Amino acid sequence: MLNEFKGFAVTLKRLLRKPETIEYPDVKRDMAGRFRGLPSLRADPETGEALCVACGLCARICPTSCLEMHVVPSEEGDRELGEFILRSGRCLFCGMCAQVCPVDAITMSKQYELSTQERDGLIYTKTELARFGEQDPDWWAQV
Repeated sequence: MLNEFKGFAVTLKRLLRKPETIEYPDVKRDMAGRFRGLPSLRADPETGEALCVACGLCARICPTSCLEMHVVPSEEGDRELGEFILRSGRCLFCGMCAQVCPVDAITMSKQYELSTQERDGLIYTKTELARFGEQDPDWWAQV
């Protein structure tokens, strides 16, 4: 019987609180500091080139194989990132790709508005992912 009164007391306490309503499209909720949104590519601020060294570790460690890299040989004989594709419909947002990257070229952005009308809208290329990384460039250092 005591447990029923405790539950009713919790209900009454919640009824007397002021509602926490957020006008979503106009006001966006602040995400937690460790929130993992869409993976993004960081770029060098001076040159605008992606920091990726085309090692392929992110594509190999991804549990759902949602990352696809096309590596092309550079003029110096090294490897260069040709194309980088993320299929976010398959992504688990686990952050393993960001953890394994040796040069911190991949970070988890705070991007969470990913709804689209078509599945083709869930495929992001290197330029789109770099744009997500530019929105909050100092966030990766806080993690």
